[in-house]
Amino acid sequence: MSEVSANPYGGQLEAPAAKRRGRPLRNGPDRREDIIQASTILFLRDGYTATTLRRIARTADVNVALVHYYFTSKQGLYQEVLNAALKTTLSTLKDFQRAPSSVDEIARTLTAPLYEHPDLFHTLTSADAPDEARDAAEAVMRRLSLSLTGCLRTLQQNGRIRRDLDPELFARTCLDLCWAPFKLEQSVMKEEDSEAATHLSNRLLTRHVEQNTLVLASAAASGPETYHFAEKRGA
Repeated sequence: MSEVSANPYGGQLEAPAAKRRGRPLRNGPDRREDIIQASTILFLRDGYTATTLRRIARTADVNVALVHYYFTSKQGLYQEVLNAALKTTLSTLKDFQRAPSSVDEIARTLTAPLYEHPDLFHTLTSADAPDEARDAAEAVMRRLSLSLTGCLRTLQQNGRIRRDLDPELFARTCLDLCWAPFKLEQSVMKEEDSEAATHLSNRLLTRHVEQNTLVLASAAASGPETYHFAEKRGA
């Protein structure tokens, strides 16, 4: 009989009945993805400290030794979860470095994982997490920032955004503006838990995201007139 656990992001997480102990059986099913799926739910919902490898193993319906076999440690599994949550985003940004895109497309790419995993913003930016959790989050954020900076350089080289922008600084601005609505959304949802409040909050979130995307696209737009801060300060 399979165990079924609730998935707060929709649907159910169903674990196969057969348990694997120690390591996968020869020609047996690979349970790695089952473990990542269970870990994603628990880590993002309950946090790093409250989520133990035993809880993860129980949710994925595997022996805890199998978790160690695949991921070595809790920190290694945590980093894998963060990488998996941002996998599509990182892959898309890598594609954007090879082919011109737009600020609008980049903004949609940055917000997509937060729509899928509402608690991801807090997980990536939490200041009160244990050191090993913060180290894992910072490693993923560095990858994201480097990929985003590469995209912006490509846009500059193709004349799609202003050449006087600093790609590294503008990458931070993009992340700040794209993710700010989700920070506000979490604050609202903590105060209001009704269905009506949730619906209203989702509508406001979408409007906020669209508004910030327009601000970014407008600020980065390449045109005949260029605003030089150094000249303005010296005026």
